[in-house]
Amino acid sequence: MRVALYIRVSTKLQEERFSLSAQEKELLEYAISKNWTVVEILKDVDSGGKLEKKGLNELMDLAEEGSIDVVLCIDQDRLSRLNTVEWEFLKDVLRDNNVKIAEPGSMVDLKNEDQEFISDIKNLIAKLEKRKIVRRMMRGKRQKLREGQGWGKAPLGYKFNKTTKKYELDENWSWVIPFIDDLYLTKNLGMIVIAHELNKISKTPSGRFWNETLVQRRLLSKAFHGVMEKTFSNGETISIDGIYPPLRTEETWKQIQMEREKRKTRFKVDARQNENIHFLRQTFITCGHCSRKLHVANHGTKTHSNYYIKHGRKLKLKDRSVCDISINTIRFDDKLTLAIKDILKSEEIAKRYINLESNDQEINLLKRSIKAGEKSLKQLQEKRDKLLDLFLDGEFPKNTLNEKNAILEKERLNQEKIYLQQKAKLDALEKNSWNYDLIYEYLEIAENLDELTHLEKVQLIGNLFPTATCYKDRLVLVAELEQGFPVEFEIPIEPDPFAWHHTKNK
Repeated sequence: MRVALYIRVSTKLQEERFSLSAQEKELLEYAISKNWTVVEILKDVDSGGKLEKKGLNELMDLAEEGSIDVVLCIDQDRLSRLNTVEWEFLKDVLRDNNVKIAEPGSMVDLKNEDQEFISDIKNLIAKLEKRKIVRRMMRGKRQKLREGQGWGKAPLGYKFNKTTKKYELDENWSWVIPFIDDLYLTKNLGMIVIAHELNKISKTPSGRFWNETLVQRRLLSKAFHGVMEKTFSNGETISIDGIYPPLRTEETWKQIQMEREKRKTRFKVDARQNENIHFLRQTFITCGHCSRKLHVANHGTKTHSNYYIKHGRKLKLKDRSVCDISINTIRFDDKLTLAIKDILKSEEIAKRYINLESNDQEINLLKRSIKAGEKSLKQLQEKRDKLLDLFLDGEFPKNTLNEKNAILEKERLNQEKIYLQQKAKLDALEKNSWNYDLIYEYLEIAENLDELTHLEKVQLIGNLFPTATCYKDRLVLVAELEQGFPVEFEIPIEPDPFAWHHTKNK
């Protein structure tokens, strides 16, 4: 029998069962005792709930090449804690290539219905066990915080000392918070101006330009006067003092919040005018059906706003139909706010709105698209070179050259942006850095969405989601993460509550 040894540990669960070396030793001894030929030893350090893993992909390749008869693992849960669809896919690959699943002391032939049923039960139990482990981990994190032990990514201005297990000041970035506080309180500057002043000195640690949302996040955070505050998926909020060395005093933080309240009252002078702005006003929205720009139009009265996302004018499409999309925003306004709160609750809930999974097909499509982008950019450069040659040959005047060059440059910048975004996404997928933590960190500022003034909400949503695509049944908000690639957040649009009225009028 030709056998592949499959060994896996999760980075979060390494101490739960066996180490990689312990698994390898036991499996080798068992294979030798059965006189099996070990073809390959495959290893993964990743969650069993993910199909897309290097070692597991190599295992399926070996199966499809006809190189193995058995996959041997310490326990089937090392091979899979997959959801039903992915588990069926993995089984199909093994079954179609006559590969059996073995554990020390037992073997499953997936072509035998009774044995396959037992294997399915094992996978179900493994999934339930995974959920229990996650719950235990979260209980452990909550208890760790109650005991005054911090965890998680260090905020700006701090770093985590792995030796002392404590957060320390990061000398490279600890200047930022006092700098923001001075500009906000002493010089009475707004967040946009503060962001501009920061950009004169440096970008953020991740290479982004500062904006008012990033500044606001620092003004709201309690971390900078030492407090770690976490809200868990069960609704419990734990707040512990003394986790971080303070970069501002608690009195300064309270003073900042009081100043924010004062500035809110200034907006109340023009409350009616300010409220007459929809929170998607700073988001560039295009039509998912005809790709034209959509407007957020107010069809209400001075005292009662009634917003629609619609075209400026009707347009006949190639099939002679008319694209006259018009969506009353009451059909999704509450859904959008709820979506942000839901996404911050847990990874499982976030999957309702975002595709957090990746597979070989998506990666291959990205690679092909990147290759096509490189070719397109090269062709654009060749067009510009040809234009210059034609100008030098006297084919057209300089002003024509400048006009055509401007058009090509605009197209080049647009294609280059898409190309760089796709490369950044591919890099994140291949490094397995595309995950829920990335999304949580990006949307964390929106936890206090209900506490913001109306204009602050407009600015925050505009910064989080600079572009969007609207369809008749869904709104797709597009965020650009620090890595530079776009991430789509899909918000369902409820059925038109006034459809009966439109039908009656017709």
